[in-house]
Amino acid sequence: MLKTMRAKRRHSRLMRVANHLIREAAVLSSEAATRVTTAEVACLAFARYQLRIDDEEAADYLAAALVARGYSSDHRPAAV
Repeated sequence: MLKTMRAKRRHSRLMRVANHLIREAAVLSSEAATRVTTAEVACLAFARYQLRIDDEEAADYLAAALVARGYSSDHRPAAV
């Protein structure tokens, strides 16, 4: 049960990070929102929550946040 709660909290925090970056970029233009990088997601996740994530995981959260906000994630490379 504790493991599930930690996983949910981690997921919520990482989604919050990705959504924050997209929202801030969208202030400039809707095209800028799709230019957020996985490195930015990873850096902010560490800065805010001391979570170390790899590029692949950052890409997953970034793509999920983009799709949730109505953007396409087609420009993101598919995981191999």
